[in-house]
Amino acid sequence: MGFLPNNRKEKRAKNTPIASIIILATICIYIVSCSSVPKEIAIAGIFDHFEKTPQVILRSGDIFLRDIAASLDDSTIEALEAIASDKPNESEEMKEPSKPIDRAKIDKLLTRAQVAGIGISLTDKGQPALEAVFAGNFPDLLTSLSFSLDSNWKKINGGYALKSGSLYVRNPDRGQVHLATWMPPVSPLTNPGATALATKSGVLANAVDFAIYIDAKSTIVSQLPIMEGVTLPFEGILMSATREATSPPKGSPSAMYRTIFKIQMKDEQGARTYKPIVRFLWVMLSSKLGSYGIPITPETPIEQQGSVFVSQPVWISAQQLVDVALSISSFNN
Repeated sequence: MGFLPNNRKEKRAKNTPIASIIILATICIYIVSCSSVPKEIAIAGIFDHFEKTPQVILRSGDIFLRDIAASLDDSTIEALEAIASDKPNESEEMKEPSKPIDRAKIDKLLTRAQVAGIGISLTDKGQPALEAVFAGNFPDLLTSLSFSLDSNWKKINGGYALKSGSLYVRNPDRGQVHLATWMPPVSPLTNPGATALATKSGVLANAVDFAIYIDAKSTIVSQLPIMEGVTLPFEGILMSATREATSPPKGSPSAMYRTIFKIQMKDEQGARTYKPIVRFLWVMLSSKLGSYGIPITPETPIEQQGSVFVSQPVWISAQQLVDVALSISSFNN
């Protein structure tokens, strides 16, 4: 009497890999869904977790971050390497030899962020110190894993350290990636001064895609190349830029930005009193900006509006804005 072959075990064996894949996929989807943070939560209070009060503050929206990613070339990569490079510090452990910055990781950071806040301050030795928060599509677990699995980074208390430079990432939290050129504090630390300056300066305005504010009362001003030799009782300088609608829809170094400069005085009376000196300041500032290839000259009009001097709009490319921002960040002439 013949028997039909029993294929149940064989079928189960064949189905096991498929079942495993389905289970793993389900787990991954669950992890991502649990780790993802709503955009509104991620970008809210972009400066709230800053540990230092910056003296120069920058804010960028998502479209300018895409333009930055498209603008990266050898010179901008070298500038980023210089900012994150080692500085003599006998108290730190010996770091590994310098390695090229991972271009793919930079691109991913810039293209997944919805907004970025950057601050520049000074160390006790008078060197520039940078702090930045990128907020957007950064699930906490997956972002932590990306740093843990990257051989260029090592795990430390409170986050991760770049092996070949003075750059540290705090443990990702609520869709934000928080970097600084100093080690994470022993316990979480926040400084309300960053948010206060951001609110006062105007960099949080929704209508602009990119803004830089230089706090004139800070000690950093005299060390900025564009402010060399200038002494004036003003509050600060704001550069705000809005992307032109006719620019390419995707990130592009040639995207054009309608840019306005504002010199904020303490009050309207001070603005009237120092008007001739402000115009001289504008000549120096516009000349320096012109050296970056920006189409601006000392003849570009700047008008007093109450306590603020406002320039006529100038159109600047994304690449030029990146060059200016990197120059300010690294204190290069």
